Amino acid sequence: MENISSNFSMECGTYEQLGYWPNNFDDFGASIMLLYDVMIVNNWQAFMDAYSRYTTEWSKIYFVSWWLTSSVMWVNLFVALILENFIYKWDRSHSCSVTDVERIRYETSVQLMFREQIQEPTEEELICQLHQHPHLHLHW
Repeated sequence: MENISSNFSMECGTYEQLGYWPNNFDDFGASIMLLYDVMIVNNWQAFMDAYSRYTTEWSKIYFVSWWLTSSVMWVNLFVALILENFIYKWDRSHSCSVTDVERIRYETSVQLMFREQIQEPTEEELICQLHQHPHLHLHW
């Protein structure tokens, strides 16, 4: 552990002040923990600042590209996989005929998935509701 003199003041929120010394690339376990902290955006600005000060500015590009790859891309692919499986299970359990492939493809879109449960109002009901609206004065 590093000995810091009492007259030295550190900027709040930095790598050194937060004591992130174990988060480094010295061994495999520490590397995994550091990359995990960056992936979940746990004070990643402190890591980027420290590594850009002690190595090169290219380390910022490394950390941003790791975050984009690990967090943004993989999490979105995982959520898309879950949604796709949900839509597939929904279609399979509610389709009447297996041979009607075009109808199944048409109903797989999220907008049309719950169309059968929605009942559209008739034109007379709509006109009646418009006439009863307190702020609309329709003259027919």
